Amino acid sequence: MTYTLRRYQSYQEYLDDDQLQPERNYRLLSTGETIEVADEDEGNLWLANILIAAILQVCGIPYLQFIRNGNKDLQVNPVGDKWVNRKPDVMIMRPEHRVEAAQAIKLGQQPPLFVAEVVSPDGESSDNYLRDYVWKRQQYEEWQIPEYWIVDRHREQVTVLIFTEGKYQEAVYTGTTRIESAAFPKIRLTCSQLLAGDI
Repeated sequence: MTYTLRRYQSYQEYLDDDQLQPERNYRLLSTGETIEVADEDEGNLWLANILIAAILQVCGIPYLQFIRNGNKDLQVNPVGDKWVNRKPDVMIMRPEHRVEAAQAIKLGQQPPLFVAEVVSPDGESSDNYLRDYVWKRQQYEEWQIPEYWIVDRHREQVTVLIFTEGKYQEAVYTGTTRIESAAFPKIRLTCSQLLAGDI
């Protein structure tokens, strides 16, 4: 990670900085510092695209206008790594986000309808694991995002978290068990199919 010299006074100041290069991958820390993070792993990108294709199979191509794949800022309250913005691997925006959230989906706006993260390999005490299973879970639950998937090709499982009565209810899917989704009830997908790209 590379730390920039500039310290921002607010999230909006960070968003408005036209010196940040759009093709680079930045995160803002609660201290106001900005870090550049490594590009997403190719295997993770591939899996995110497979999930998007599966969603489009049941929702139709017009739904594509609401899908973002790792390129849309979501402001969050800092926990763990102290990042105040995330860029979910897959995010389904609400129609109003296309206008109201041109720069980013900010705290106080309506939450996205769905997010999914593809986990990078590492042990359960690593930042990679904690980021997707603990910190993002806490942040997305606070946002009240209706559904959050954690796609973990290394553990060969998909964790589906559905926001119910103020907290996430968790179900873990492995093998050939069909994934149950409240956001996409018509989806016919197993963990094995998703991880193999067999949709």
